[in-house]
Amino acid sequence: MVASILYDQFNALNKDFRRALRGGGEFRGSVGQFRRRHHQLVQSVKDADRFAMVSNVTVFCCQITNVILILYCTVFFRDETVGEDAMSAVMYVYWLASTLFSLTLTACEGVAINHAVCCYTVLQ
Repeated sequence: MVASILYDQFNALNKDFRRALRGGGEFRGSVGQFRRRHHQLVQSVKDADRFAMVSNVTVFCCQITNVILILYCTVFFRDETVGEDAMSAVMYVYWLASTLFSLTLTACEGVAINHAVCCYTVLQ
């Protein structure tokens, strides 16, 4: 949630900056104001990163461990897990799909906020 809010703030800053750049490269606005806004957003990202770094890494590692355990149990303990009935197989497929989806979502949020921060370092 915090990543999406910060991402939206960086996009709003970028739109405002593009509006300030008129055709022909003429800049209308206050460079200092854009620098201050950018600096505040970068500080917010640093604070949020410091705050959530440990929990994000822990969640990411737990999701990867969960995927490994699901695949391990499915491959090596097929009779005890998936092989008993159709409902067990559906449960394992759903469990694997939801874990992979949350892992992908976590990774994409990190990539998106990193991309937003890196693209807007021009203002610093």
